[in-house]
Amino acid sequence: MKRLALAVLCSAYVVGVATLAFGQQFPPGYSTWLPVTRMAPDDSAAAQFALSALASPLPTFAYNIQASSALGGGFYSGTILGRNPLNRGKTTTTIPTQIIPLVITIDDTAGGSGIVTYDPTVPDACVTGNPTDVSVITGSPIFTNNAWTMNGVNIGTTQYIDAFQRAEFWSLVQGTPYHLILSPSTLGSQPLTFRTSGGAGSSGPGTNYIGPCGNVGVVNMLDLNAAIQNLLMNVLPPTVNVGTFPIFEMKNVVSANPGHMATPGTCCILGYHSGIFVGTNVQIYSPFDLDSSGAFGSGFTGSLSHEMAEAINNPLVFQANGNLTPSWGNIGQVQGACQNNFEVGDPLSPGNPPNDPTNSFSVVGGNGLTYNTQELAFYSWFFGTTSLGIGAGGKFSNNGTFSLSAYFCPPGTPQGGPY
Repeated sequence: MKRLALAVLCSAYVVGVATLAFGQQFPPGYSTWLPVTRMAPDDSAAAQFALSALASPLPTFAYNIQASSALGGGFYSGTILGRNPLNRGKTTTTIPTQIIPLVITIDDTAGGSGIVTYDPTVPDACVTGNPTDVSVITGSPIFTNNAWTMNGVNIGTTQYIDAFQRAEFWSLVQGTPYHLILSPSTLGSQPLTFRTSGGAGSSGPGTNYIGPCGNVGVVNMLDLNAAIQNLLMNVLPPTVNVGTFPIFEMKNVVSANPGHMATPGTCCILGYHSGIFVGTNVQIYSPFDLDSSGAFGSGFTGSLSHEMAEAINNPLVFQANGNLTPSWGNIGQVQGACQNNFEVGDPLSPGNPPNDPTNSFSVVGGNGLTYNTQELAFYSWFFGTTSLGIGAGGKFSNNGTFSLSAYFCPPGTPQGGPY
C-alpha cells in the first residue's frame, strides 16, 4: 500500500502537497463543480418515469442584477434556492436534505495497494468517542442550531447555511422569519466498487494510501460522478427527487480530476456540487468526503459547508440562463486565473497562497467534537452592488474578511488588496 507523508496533501478545502513513497507529488487541489447535465431526452422512458415520480421542486427565486461600473456594469441573472428576500411575507423555506452514505471498496490488488473498504456507517476509531461518520455529520453545525455572530452582528441561533443566507441579505431579512432550513434524513447506504483491474461491477480504477490515521482512497472524479448519477436516475427515485437535496457522504475517499477544469490528473477533491435536469427542473446533489484520517486537517465540515452553500447559491452551474458573474480571480483557490460564476466558497478557500485571506468559524458541537465551517462570500462581493440587500455589518463576506467587492479580473491581473 502506498504511504502518505504526514503533511497535508491536497484538498477542496485545505490545500497542500504530500510526497508519496515513490517520489511522486500531488499538485495543489481545489473544490470544484460539474455542469448541470441532462441524462436522457425529455420524451425518453427514463425521463418520463422520473417526471411521474416527482414531488414539487425545491423553492427557488430568480434574480436580475446589474454589476457595478468597476465590474463592467453588465446585467446578470440567476437562480438561488429559497424564497426571494425582496418579497413581502418572508418565511421559512425547508430543504429536505438526504444524507446517503457511500460504502466504497477500492480494489487495487493489481496496483499493489490492496483492498480497502471505506464505510461511514461503522464506528470510526480515528474520531474521539468512535462515532460513525454519519453521526459526525448529523451532529455538525450544518444540521444543528448554534448561535452565530457574523461581522459583529447577532444573526440568531440556527444552522450554518441558514445563518449565511440571512447574513447575505441582512438588511432585507433582519427581524423577519426569513430562513433556509436543512431538514436532514439518512437513507440506506449504497455500495460502490472501484477496481483497478476493471471487470464486472467496477465503477473505475482507484488507489489506496496510508494516511496519518487509517487509509485514504483516491478515485477518478468523473467515474465517481457517473456512479452517483446512476444512483440518482436508476436506484434512488422516487425517494430522491427534484424536491430533495441528496448529499453523498464518503469516508476518507477523495477524487482526482482527469482534466475537467484546469490541471489534468489533479488530486484531491473533497467535494463538488452538480445537478441533473429532470424536465425543466434540476436535481441538485453533492458528494463530499468526511476526512477523519488527518490528511486534510481537522474540523470535519470545511468542505461540506463550502459545497452546500455553493449548491444553494449556484444550483444552475454554468448554464447559459444564469448564475454567471463578472470575471474575478487570483484569490482563494482561484490562483493565477479568472472565474466567472457564483461560487461563494471559492474566493475564501484557505491554504492557497499567495492570495488566500479567510476566517473560518470554529464550533464545538453538542457531541463534543470541534467543527470548522468555511467563511463564504456574499453575492455583493461578486457583483459590487447591494440591490439584494446589504450584508451583515456592511461587509462582503460573513466573517469579516471582505470589506470591498471583487476586483475585475482580466487574465494576468492580480487580485491585490485591500479586501
